[in-house]
Amino acid sequence: MGYIGENTIFSFRGGAVEVRPGTTLGAAGAAQFGRILAGQFRRISVGCAGFSHTHLLYALCSGIAESGRDVYVCENTDMPSFRFALKPLGADCGIYVVSGVKMALFRGNGFPMGTDEMSSLMNSKPAPPAKKCGKMSPVSSFRDIYVNNLVDSLNGGFKPVQAGVSCGDRAVRSLWGEFFTGGDDLVFQVSDGGCRVNAYSSLHGFISHERLIMAYSRLLALSGETLLLPEGLHYAADELVPGQKAPRFDIFGDIPEEAVRQRALADPLFMCVQLTADMHRSNSILRDLPQAATVRREVVVGSAGKVPCGEEFRTQTGRIRLTRSGRDRITLAAQSFSSETASELCAEWTEKIRRMFP
Repeated sequence: MGYIGENTIFSFRGGAVEVRPGTTLGAAGAAQFGRILAGQFRRISVGCAGFSHTHLLYALCSGIAESGRDVYVCENTDMPSFRFALKPLGADCGIYVVSGVKMALFRGNGFPMGTDEMSSLMNSKPAPPAKKCGKMSPVSSFRDIYVNNLVDSLNGGFKPVQAGVSCGDRAVRSLWGEFFTGGDDLVFQVSDGGCRVNAYSSLHGFISHERLIMAYSRLLALSGETLLLPEGLHYAADELVPGQKAPRFDIFGDIPEEAVRQRALADPLFMCVQLTADMHRSNSILRDLPQAATVRREVVVGSAGKVPCGEEFRTQTGRIRLTRSGRDRITLAAQSFSSETASELCAEWTEKIRRMFP
């Protein structure tokens, strides 16, 4: 899912709301958004990193509480711990203040908020004040509980792995440091507040986020688990189990319970901890994976609404997927079995889209 639309304050896209260019999000705007959330969800959790955005966090919470809904307030937490806490808290919705212009929205299962919920929020009016205000309950970071949960998932076999972690978010980098003690042979490149990870290995070279997901999915299949893949994941993943094409699901639609339980798509740290628990096995899986490369480019067009977004186009050398990423922008993803071919496809289709939709 890319761009959904916008209201007077926000653009709604990809599980997040971003302040529209030329618009400033103040306490009044955050409180109004809180009242909109209160009209859609019963119990809400709100968090942020550090203390620089607490004024927005508490304005958001005040709008929720004055509309009669309960809200959990979690200051100074990292995003992975916040997402993990949603289920133990029984929250229907999680709002993480990323910056003064962006908030990430999550469902109670930790996955990004879906298309239907985002569309409903975009078109909803603020809930009226309630006769009885809801509770604002402060909670501490779930980091220690989250770390212990990851350790327990290894069934007593936890041992820190020699791997480096590169991340601009200090809290997330510290969290990953609980499991990876540094090194040059394997380095994880963590971004988007811990929601995305690539890796570099001296044995395998660059390992994209897609290939890490494919490796973990292959690991699940070898363990006898039901194999489920997200739509948009490279078509090479169809060959993970010979003779068996795994069903696909929309990560912004209804999430199968098996995918929630398997956890990797909503928790990249969990995925990497599982993969590195047995490096010999994971290295074998990575060596046997089919080659796969995806190149993305954002294209500005004059009539984005006419572009056939959401469709997949097949060519002799790869596949093209188009998604809406803004009022006048689309994202073009070119997939092939080599980065060179994917780059050529991306350039070719970029020019084609610009000619067709000037």
